[in-house]
Amino acid sequence: MTVALGKRKRAEAKTASASKRAAKEESSSDESDSEDLRDAFRRAFEAKFKPLAGVRKKEEKKAPEPVQEDESGSEDDEWEGLSEGEEDSGNQVEVVEVSGPSRAERASKDELRAFMSAKPPTNPTKNPTNISKSAANDDEDAAADALNLKNDLALQRLLKESHLLDPSSTASLSAGPSGKNRHKATDLRIQSLGSKASILAQEKMPMSHRKGIQAKAAAKEEKRRREARENGIILERERKKTTERPDAGKKRERGVGGPAVGRFSGGTLRLSKRDVMGITGEARGGGGKKGWKKR
Repeated sequence: MTVALGKRKRAEAKTASASKRAAKEESSSDESDSEDLRDAFRRAFEAKFKPLAGVRKKEEKKAPEPVQEDESGSEDDEWEGLSEGEEDSGNQVEVVEVSGPSRAERASKDELRAFMSAKPPTNPTKNPTNISKSAANDDEDAAADALNLKNDLALQRLLKESHLLDPSSTASLSAGPSGKNRHKATDLRIQSLGSKASILAQEKMPMSHRKGIQAKAAAKEEKRRREARENGIILERERKKTTERPDAGKKRERGVGGPAVGRFSGGTLRLSKRDVMGITGEARGGGGKKGWKKR
């Protein structure tokens, strides 16, 4: 009889705990429903009007509180020990690594002397690493500038001597012009350096050779102008060369103590008719009213 009575009491305790659990779940569900309704009304009001001050929006719903089982039910269960996951979570070791300079860099003697002195620093001290970097950059810039200057000179020389290159020849550009073109290229380079006269110009030669050179140059120029005229190309205006003496436009300088009028030669003073008319003041033109009057 005693065993039966113990079983009946235990069953009654289980039914009581189940009823309490159901009541708690119903109350929590009612509260959550009411909160959802209030949140819905609040969102509709804020969407239509301004948001309410002092009210925080719920972004996440509260997690339901875990229902504690009755002590009577827990007594029946047997304790089986800790699981492997609980043991690992409790025995985890957190490792913290601190990375940083183990020893501060010491200042140099000059910096310490400038720091301890009462005078303000006149010139800021430069870091040797920055000085070395700037020196390396300056060397690289100087090398790049020298290379660019060399390439520019080579390009200018090529443009000046491009008309001397013969397209029919198979010689490479690195070999440069050859034969007569080499002499012409040398002459152009000397003139670019500051020479006033060409090395190919010959001052003294036989007259027949000079006339032949001049005739060939004139024929070449005439052919070029004729072809340009036929093709409709406008060239520069042709300048005709005039053979004048170098002292043609200069006046002859009179010596010191010479006569102001006429010419003195052979111990005699010779006066021209124009000089006499200038001395006597006679009329230069014809007679009548238009003539010059005597002074």
